[in-house]
Amino acid sequence: MTSLNARELAMMDSPLRRLSQRLVEFRTFRRLLDRAAINLDGANAILDAGCGNGNGLALIHDAFHPRRLVGFDLMPAQIERARRRALPAAELAVGDITAIAHPDATFDAVFVFGILHHVPTWRTGLAELARVLRPGGVLLVEEIRGDYIRWQDRWLGTQHPPEASFDWATFRSGLSDAGFTIRGESGLAFLRAFCAVR
Repeated sequence: MTSLNARELAMMDSPLRRLSQRLVEFRTFRRLLDRAAINLDGANAILDAGCGNGNGLALIHDAFHPRRLVGFDLMPAQIERARRRALPAAELAVGDITAIAHPDATFDAVFVFGILHHVPTWRTGLAELARVLRPGGVLLVEEIRGDYIRWQDRWLGTQHPPEASFDWATFRSGLSDAGFTIRGESGLAFLRAFCAVR
């Protein structure tokens, strides 16, 4: 997995990103859950994989009040930001989505707010997410299409691994290969959210 460069880190930690995460991505996740008739209220354990600065953790906590809330991120500085921003009860650690440090079938749900396009072996990441979800557990993942990422790299100076420049058909295939059944999908041409069940 690649770390964010300074420009992309600034974008991810900006008030605009927090607003987008709350008003666009998280609302989309809630609509997908409602359409699939999945209720996460009071879940035993929810993971935010690649939790960044902790904004997603706070949204998950406020919406679902899980008994256990866990987040990890590859970048230690992001975990420190999350510690300052997220709820004290959240369990936070530096971690890698391709080698998640939790036992099989630990979580009722996993949220992924747009990090797989940073992971060259993103299919391994999906397999790890499936592994740590209990049978029937739900994955909520938002991602950016590969051609938009290549445009972003060219014009904004970001750097993403070319192996993670997937199109939607490839990403759907990756979900299926990891053992997920897609229960819903929503989004714009370059940004899409998926609700999938293990």
